[in-house]
Amino acid sequence: MADNYFKNLTVLDHTRYLLGGYATQAFADLGAEVVKIEAIDGGDFCRMEEPMRNGVSHYFSALNRNKKSLSLNLKSEEGKKIYLDLVKKADVVIETFRPGVMKRLGIDYEKEKSVNPGIIHCAMSSFGQEDPRSQKAFHDINFQALSGYLSLNGGVISPIHHVDVATGMAAIQNIMAALLERAHSGKGSFCDVRMFDSFVWWNSLIDARYDFYGGEVSKETLDFPALAYNIYETADGGKVAVGMLEEKFWNTFLTDFGLEEVAPYKRCRRQEAPQAFEKVEQAFRQHTTAEWEAYLSSKDICAMVVLSKEEAIRSIVSSDTGLMEYADFSRTGKTLQTRTPFYVSSLPASLDKAVQCPALGEHNRKILSGAGYSDGEIAALLEKGVIGPAP
Repeated sequence: MADNYFKNLTVLDHTRYLLGGYATQAFADLGAEVVKIEAIDGGDFCRMEEPMRNGVSHYFSALNRNKKSLSLNLKSEEGKKIYLDLVKKADVVIETFRPGVMKRLGIDYEKEKSVNPGIIHCAMSSFGQEDPRSQKAFHDINFQALSGYLSLNGGVISPIHHVDVATGMAAIQNIMAALLERAHSGKGSFCDVRMFDSFVWWNSLIDARYDFYGGEVSKETLDFPALAYNIYETADGGKVAVGMLEEKFWNTFLTDFGLEEVAPYKRCRRQEAPQAFEKVEQAFRQHTTAEWEAYLSSKDICAMVVLSKEEAIRSIVSSDTGLMEYADFSRTGKTLQTRTPFYVSSLPASLDKAVQCPALGEHNRKILSGAGYSDGEIAALLEKGVIGPAP
């Protein structure tokens, strides 16, 4: 990767699971040195998530390429000293502990700031560092329920953890803003990133709709699905997703299939125009998925055949855009990886030189040597259980 600002950036990563790995992956792909600080007794919990290949979890593989791993006992005094030695030369700390954990360990932001005033500390928690609810255990689905979102999507559990992804994105934005501020002021910052707040932000359009409807919103009063923004079944059981909200797209489709009479009902929901829905559904059922695909290939009308995951991945990889590629990793072989979508001309983020996800403690010696520890000191730390064994 070409030299850039991020290549001189060091991120100390205390996170686990999706929301943290999602956030730090962005910095690793941009060239930053991301060091996962992991407990010596297993490390990041997502290392053990099935399915696995040659001892490597799909979960860990998706989120942790280009990172380094230091297995460190932060409950030991020597472990804390090692950590603070690393903080002295670091730029960003990101963690997902419950509020108060790092303070009890003696390595919280105030302590970090005392050894490095420019450090940026990003803490990710349920409701913020000062909210007592952040001391309770929650998962993605719980925040979806609390935000009102789950009641509007029919109570369906999504294959994607929306709240984790929203929070990971918010963490990236907070850290980037703090880095920009530091570039001008020279001062570090504490970023208090909140999972619930991050997802409520994602709900802003729905919540505005609630306000403009006079204090109520339901699945039946949402914009979609509508006649021109819906999913229709084909003759052989396939599906076509349509989003023909603009007049030119909608009218082209209606004219091609003799459905001009339903034109006025474009934005109607099923309960408002049931006969129009029946006519459009019937039109889609008269042709196979392949026939619809052939028709849509020559049209510009915001409609697309619904692909299976297998079809979608095959299509993305074969497009050769670099968005999704198979990297050749030594432990997992040919491994599917998805790039972070940074497309800034001066900051190339590529999978071309991606290195595989680190084994627990794989970089212990390299990191500690870089911090000034001798081989003898490293051996002693291993013997005392301050660091874990290297793979």
